[in-house]
Amino acid sequence: MLEKEKFEVTLTSPMLYDRLRTLAAEYSVSVEQLVNLAVERLVADVDFVRSLRTGKAGGV
Repeated sequence: MLEKEKFEVTLTSPMLYDRLRTLAAEYSVSVEQLVNLAVERLVADVDFVRSLRTGKAGGV
């Protein structure tokens, strides 16, 4: 079982934080859930681009 690690992310853009809070309220989710989703998406996108560079067009 994977252990959860807790760390703090500091947003340097007040406008970004306001947008996150607005989205969280609109979709009834926490800001933390939105940030986790964004990080997961970023990592998946980086993995996809890396796979394209190595010639694996399917991203697998």
